Amino acid sequence: MKSGIGIGLIVAVVIAVLLFSGLLGKIVGLLISLAIWGLVGYLAGNLMQGEGYGLLGNILLGMLGGFVGSVLVTIIGFTGLIKVPFVGGILVGVLGAVVVVLVSQVFGGREAAED
Repeated sequence: MKSGIGIGLIVAVVIAVLLFSGLLGKIVGLLISLAIWGLVGYLAGNLMQGEGYGLLGNILLGMLGGFVGSVLVTIIGFTGLIKVPFVGGILVGVLGAVVVVLVSQVFGGREAAED
């Protein structure tokens, strides 16, 4: 019984330290960002090839897609989409990720390798 109380106390202290240092909020923010990037990559993968690229591939594609999509939307002048909370970011990321996949297929010779 004493070990259960000791472990609970240690967990509570660790959570309190993380909470007060602000680190817990940063960790949660990072996890949310990774989940959104993974979702963006998964959606782009389903649009382009009918399946995702795996967890790490989806996250990397989502990150790169978000950057490329933001640049494209800014160049086109359609910045209103970026200002829509959450959904706008996902749509811009998917647009950018699709462009990244298309460019990689054109310059990577993926189509020729499948023939």
